[in-house]
Amino acid sequence: MSLLQREAVKEFVLYFIFATVVLAFVLLMDRLFLLADLLVRKGVPMSAVTEISFFSLPFVISVSAPLAGLIAGVITFGRMAQDNEMAVVRAAGIPAWRLFIPVMVLGIIMAPVMVVFNGYVVPEAQHRVRNLLTDIARKKPALRIQERIFMDDFPGYMVYIGSINQRHSTISNTVIFERGRGKNPPAFVTAPRGELKYTADDRYLVLTLYDGEIHELLETGNYRRLAFREQIINIPSEDVLVRQGRDYRTDDEMRFNHLLKQIRDVNNDVRELNQQLADLRSDSSDEEIIQVRADELKTRIRYRRSEALRSMTELHKRFSLAFSCFFFLLFGAPLGLVLRRGGIGTGFIVGLIFFALYYVLLLAGENMAENGTVSPFFGMWLPNILLVLPVLELSSRTLFEFSIIRLFTGRVK
Repeated sequence: MSLLQREAVKEFVLYFIFATVVLAFVLLMDRLFLLADLLVRKGVPMSAVTEISFFSLPFVISVSAPLAGLIAGVITFGRMAQDNEMAVVRAAGIPAWRLFIPVMVLGIIMAPVMVVFNGYVVPEAQHRVRNLLTDIARKKPALRIQERIFMDDFPGYMVYIGSINQRHSTISNTVIFERGRGKNPPAFVTAPRGELKYTADDRYLVLTLYDGEIHELLETGNYRRLAFREQIINIPSEDVLVRQGRDYRTDDEMRFNHLLKQIRDVNNDVRELNQQLADLRSDSSDEEIIQVRADELKTRIRYRRSEALRSMTELHKRFSLAFSCFFFLLFGAPLGLVLRRGGIGTGFIVGLIFFALYYVLLLAGENMAENGTVSPFFGMWLPNILLVLPVLELSSRTLFEFSIIRLFTGRVK
């Protein structure tokens, strides 16, 4: 590489690393608040909090890397245009595209690296984070308390809480069913308000209820209703964080080999169900029974096809995000030459605006693909496909000094 090419690559790499770090910190902000709450208020060990932070990084990097390439391209080549370095290069008879070749090679190398990263590192990290959060929730029942949901994972109780004030640890509109009463219906407790706290030794979650009622059916068949001003219920809480984990993986936790195997298995199941449906239609048995059985098979086929669509969408999403690193770089560098502004602020503003539009299109395509409105390929690759024409036009104008649009419209400059 020439001296100018080395300087362009060096500047691009430095800005790429800087942008990745800044974006990763910004995207981790919501997770940092959760981690601080786990550490300070919930008593989760520092080692577990650190592990969650570490395994949250791969997903953040997979999202921030394409945007960092765009920002680095805008800053690097925008500064060169702003300082008239590109004008000097052209005046010396050096084609502008020669400075861009080493950076483009980096983008080409980055794409397959991100494919492997998104296909194996990110899902494994996602799986470990969710396993750890599940173990923490098992240790601290308060972590899995949710509003307006019947929760049955408390030993001996089913709990419903209308609303929770996390700041003051107060609850309202609470209903608690007591299980383990043999054949008798469960007694239940209702209270308009209450409090949540832990005992001093952290072994029990204490529910203190106020101005409520206890309803129960006695063995004699009589019904009893008791009113109380204060009722305390102690729910056991494991004091030690037990790392049990789980084998089940959602689509975004599956590595490429697992995801491809699931897609094959689901497609095989759909073929078998379609064959059963075809055989059933040729059966001469009772039409009513056949219709019920056919409706059941159609429901199973529809459910399995929706599973296949979700898995295919996740697969194409990983490839699309990986190759967007290359497309973003091809877009960012010419855009910097057009803007002729190489400040860090300009790079981040342009990058964030563009990435917001890209991500909206990606989410919309994902939703349409999972619903079956469009194919998973089209839904996930649509943002990148829309980049092709702007990338070609900007690159041809800034690097090769001719316009593709004018070429096809018959107005060649």
